[in-house]
Amino acid sequence: MATGIEDFAAQLRELKERSGHSYGMLATRLHVSTSTLHRYCNGAAVPGDYAPAERFARLCGATAEELVALHRRWLLADAAKRVPSLPAPVAPAPIPVPAAEPDVPATPRVRRRRRGAVAVAVAAAAAALAVVAAPALHSRLAADAPAATLPHPTPTPTAKAAAAPQAPAPVSVSVLSDNWDTQCDQWFLLAQQPGKVPPPPSLEETNGWAAALGGTPAGNLRLEVTAQGSPGRPVVLHGLYVKELSSRPAPAGIGYTTGSGCGGVLTPAYFDVDLDAAAPRATSVDGFAGNDQPPVVADFPFQVSGSESQVLDVAGHTVDRDVSWYLEILWSCGDRHGTLRVDDHGRPFRTVGLKGDPGYFYNGRAWEPTDVP
Repeated sequence: MATGIEDFAAQLRELKERSGHSYGMLATRLHVSTSTLHRYCNGAAVPGDYAPAERFARLCGATAEELVALHRRWLLADAAKRVPSLPAPVAPAPIPVPAAEPDVPATPRVRRRRRGAVAVAVAAAAAALAVVAAPALHSRLAADAPAATLPHPTPTPTAKAAAAPQAPAPVSVSVLSDNWDTQCDQWFLLAQQPGKVPPPPSLEETNGWAAALGGTPAGNLRLEVTAQGSPGRPVVLHGLYVKELSSRPAPAGIGYTTGSGCGGVLTPAYFDVDLDAAAPRATSVDGFAGNDQPPVVADFPFQVSGSESQVLDVAGHTVDRDVSWYLEILWSCGDRHGTLRVDDHGRPFRTVGLKGDPGYFYNGRAWEPTDVP
């Protein structure tokens, strides 16, 4: 069995044994036969695409790092099963030696030349066999490594030519911090008293209004993250991860909300981030599409391409902390994989809590006291 297939099957067995799940239960959840799972786990078969293996791993509680490793091993296993076995090298046929002619005995010089010609022929045949037997998977042994080539005489490269530029990620993101296109439940922490704060502007001008007053998103920060692939192969998005840079007690101030009279609005499916948790993580939350409508669900993995994008709505919230944070998206494309940072134009997001602070909303004429979230 090829090493790539063995490694892939071994990780599947390890995940299955660690989970404590039976083959029967996993097969039922995955809608495949028990014998198929047995074949995957003992290396007798390799799934035709990665999706069944990923669902298997997620059911077994695989971590993000394990999912990436499993994807790499599936790529190697899938390639290994496509490489035909090479036949055993055939020993070269003996070169016939002509019978000695009694009238013209061969001279030592002629015999030395024949031995040299035979040696050259054997060496050439061995070199040809070595080329045929060169491993076809060399270029897949490391993620994102350039494809290997067979050695051939070339001029010595310069240092500049040897350092090949790293290919850009095949996926990009854009971020809107517009509170999901609504002013409802949007709060900012300001230092100014109500008499010094101008009325809230329209939705598209809200962030500029708050920045001019030195305001900070407060209570919650709702983001709309749009991932877009590049022309070519599709990109799989495997997960969304929260990276917290700092967390300290929130400063005192006054909370102002730009929305009023909100309620009963539809909500998208989103990823909730509790910034007060010891280790914040993105948790999928079903959306509300209206009465008598099925809930809207969002969960990984997603797939994007040059013509298909994916919107990820994110809500980070805190009660009493001042948190700097950003997000990372785990992606893979063929035998490449990586993480993509999602932040505020190169800066981390910042969200502060409002616990203990006074709050105000605008009633159409003046700022009026209200409870903070």
